[in-house]
Amino acid sequence: MTSGHPRLPGANRAATGRAFSNPTDTCPRPLWLSQETGQAVLDSDGSLVGHVVDLSVRLDGHTGPRFVSRILVQRRRGAPDLLLPWTAIVDFGHSTVVLSEKFDLATHSDVHALADDEILLVRDVLDTQIVDVVGRRLARVADVALVRTSYARLELVGVEVGFGGVLRRLGLTRVATHMADDVVAWAELHLTSERGHTVQLNTPLSAVHHLDESGLAALVDRLDTESAAEVLAITDPVVAAHVVNAADPLVGERVLRAMADDDVADIVGAMPAEHAGRWRSRLGRAPALLGRRFLRSQVWPRRRNRGRRIR
Repeated sequence: MTSGHPRLPGANRAATGRAFSNPTDTCPRPLWLSQETGQAVLDSDGSLVGHVVDLSVRLDGHTGPRFVSRILVQRRRGAPDLLLPWTAIVDFGHSTVVLSEKFDLATHSDVHALADDEILLVRDVLDTQIVDVVGRRLARVADVALVRTSYARLELVGVEVGFGGVLRRLGLTRVATHMADDVVAWAELHLTSERGHTVQLNTPLSAVHHLDESGLAALVDRLDTESAAEVLAITDPVVAAHVVNAADPLVGERVLRAMADDDVADIVGAMPAEHAGRWRSRLGRAPALLGRRFLRSQVWPRRRNRGRRIR
């Protein structure tokens, strides 16, 4: 095993349960990320600091709600961006965000690196593809659903993948109100952006760590080859062997060829002798599409981090 990720266990794996089919059924009316960025950020004396361009969330190992932990502020005249903690905010409004007088901007004069389990919702989620692991579909994120809690926090609840989200962002709000929201709960999705995919692989509570063999096979079939290989690399070899055998042979071959030799040996070695022999023979031959990138035509390459200096 060459991957630095812990392997997904083969035992006690169950399909992720649906927390709710639509956040609006059990939660307050959602706020939309596209409408909760762009505000002016003011310090305690009313001076303009910059504008909100992104919100961050940590996907760490604790159970429970996922709250916005920091805001990314773009400053004027080429000044470095600021990544400010939620504790610095006294009022997060629709048009302005006001910082606490107790918060010292001098200690946050430059952008701080993201924590290992932290993602940016605009950069890493909005307008990317996600895999709905319950509905087993690949969908594009039109918006990100948040709710405001009773103690003035923003909680991440899911992503909107319906056309209503697109219309809302185009300013066609009245038309969008006549369309039902199509929201995938956060606990039921896998991100395909470079940062999102990596963080979820390293976060034990993410959906990818709680899929059965059938769910993993559906996920692998919908990811690009590189990402699918990374999922199998952290999966118990016995489970991974079942996933490969259940997949289309061309997909299985592409994914195995993208993996480290040690990982491939572990997976093939966990197969029944007859299957293992066929796969060793197949992998021993030159690939049919030698020299071409192994991306299935229905899957977009995952988004790479561009533009922002933070990682």
